[in-house]
Amino acid sequence: MAELATLIYRTAILYIVALIVFRSMGKRTLAKMGPFDFAVIIMIGEAVAIGMEDTKTPLMNAIGITVALGVLQFLLTWLNVRFRWLEKITQGVPTRLVVDGRIDEQELTRERVSSADLLMELRQKDTQLKDVKEARLEPTGEISISKKSNKSKPKNKA
Repeated sequence: MAELATLIYRTAILYIVALIVFRSMGKRTLAKMGPFDFAVIIMIGEAVAIGMEDTKTPLMNAIGITVALGVLQFLLTWLNVRFRWLEKITQGVPTRLVVDGRIDEQELTRERVSSADLLMELRQKDTQLKDVKEARLEPTGEISISKKSNKSKPKNKA
């Protein structure tokens, strides 16, 4: 019974610490995860899990690891805002998959995206390939689309 109480206590403490760390990391981190964001989330989860299930490990170790990862992630995002070159390294850059209604097969292959996946994304966004000015695979894995302009040229009056 005492072991169960200890586990519940440790779980509650680590839950609160994890919530505080995630909130301090900012909304951007949780909404649009890049590769480093994803890795940090997994690492925090692992640190919290070890602290919850291994009662031989001091609770402060799990708390320290969780806070340290949160601080490192906060610093990285702060640096990314100030140094665009670092953001390109840590978050990646968008890749143009479609230009003027034509699929760039070389970029699809390089990014390991199938034509079927791309066309599915277009359908989900209620867009046809011929109407796409540009489609980019964003660093978060999302495909963003800009449509061609439908404006017709004004007719000259004689």
